[in-house]
Amino acid sequence: MNIYLMITIAIANILAITILYQFIKKLDNKEKIIIIAISIATIYILVSITYWISGFGINTKIHEQSKNFITYLFVPVNMILFAPYLANQYIKVKEKKVKKVNFIKKVRMMSFLLIIVLIVEGLYFRNIQNNIVLIGNTIENNETQHKNTTNQIQEENENTANQIQREIVNEM
Repeated sequence: MNIYLMITIAIANILAITILYQFIKKLDNKEKIIIIAISIATIYILVSITYWISGFGINTKIHEQSKNFITYLFVPVNMILFAPYLANQYIKVKEKKVKKVNFIKKVRMMSFLLIIVLIVEGLYFRNIQNNIVLIGNTIENNETQHKNTTNQIQEENENTANQIQREIVNEM
């Protein structure tokens, strides 16, 4: 993977963790680590499953080669979208500012939104993989055309050279 892409993905992950940390900094260190770890693991698993589903019917080689890039790019995006809000609601429940019943309703609502986002992402992942297939086919077709054109030019050059040699021999 390109070094610039790796740096960008690392920055996105650090940004996602930093944003989440800002929401949970009131908690003790053990809870902070648990919330961050659970958030990353849950989002990673959900994005991986979404990517896996999006790859049905796609060339296995292409599906595997783009897996890490797409997965690592979308984990921080989803973390930024969902984890801070849920962590903030958890803190409100812990501080008894929000009732547990209301917290559960909000978790359900966010879960529903997350499912919608994952469905859209799955369609996007599939589109990316299909585009990679199209690009690969276009490159193959262009290479085949180039080879055919090159072969045709070589044949024409050989025919012209043979014709010139015949004319020279006939003149002698």
